[in-house]
Amino acid sequence: MNEFAPNVWIAEGPSVDFFGFPYPTRMVVIRLTESPNNDENGAWIWSPVAISDELAKEVEAKAGQVKYIISPNKIHHIFIKEWTEKYPNATVYASPGLEQRKVAEGITFNARFGKEEPEPPFANEIDTVIVSGSYAMDEVEFFHKATKTAIICDFIQRHPESEAMGWKGMLMKFDGLTGERGSTPREWRFSFWPFGKKELRKARDEIYAWKAEKLIIAHGECVESGAAQVIERSLSWI
Repeated sequence: MNEFAPNVWIAEGPSVDFFGFPYPTRMVVIRLTESPNNDENGAWIWSPVAISDELAKEVEAKAGQVKYIISPNKIHHIFIKEWTEKYPNATVYASPGLEQRKVAEGITFNARFGKEEPEPPFANEIDTVIVSGSYAMDEVEFFHKATKTAIICDFIQRHPESEAMGWKGMLMKFDGLTGERGSTPREWRFSFWPFGKKELRKARDEIYAWKAEKLIIAHGECVESGAAQVIERSLSWI
């Protein structure tokens, strides 16, 4: 794991196939430290990558016992089950729509993100915004308050242009997913029309209000300073 900010680490995982496109995987680990109940302090795992004994030991050594396992959207689920088997006492959060998918069978979720759901126990350290209004997929975005780090999954993608080769690379460039000006997949953008724009703008404004200094994304180059400007540029289509 590589330290991204104090108490925040990134672990890179293997690439997975997504409709014929190789997508790298990336996990975020945050050490929770401010819970009134010390039993709740420990590791917060976002979009877990493939587990190994070595990775699990490193997580525990740096961030403590795993307390939360997070799915940010309904297609980031592949490695959750193996983490729940390793850490059966962890609270496992389902993103909107994931529990209804056949691929989620066999995963025991004991918490979920949603407008009618209670505030997460880690809310004093990590803020959440649900990007909703799409008929295709909702996504949960996060903000680590102490380090002013926004954690955004697929809503902003910045794949390296040097790796966008051949006809697949051309499609990714056309989709606006490469380089410093990478953004949201165009087909996802269209899914907010015609009735979801109000909800979308509300989520955007909440993300802007974070005034993030750092940005971690699932796919592509992260940002270590000036993240608020990058986010606003990436979401200027809204």
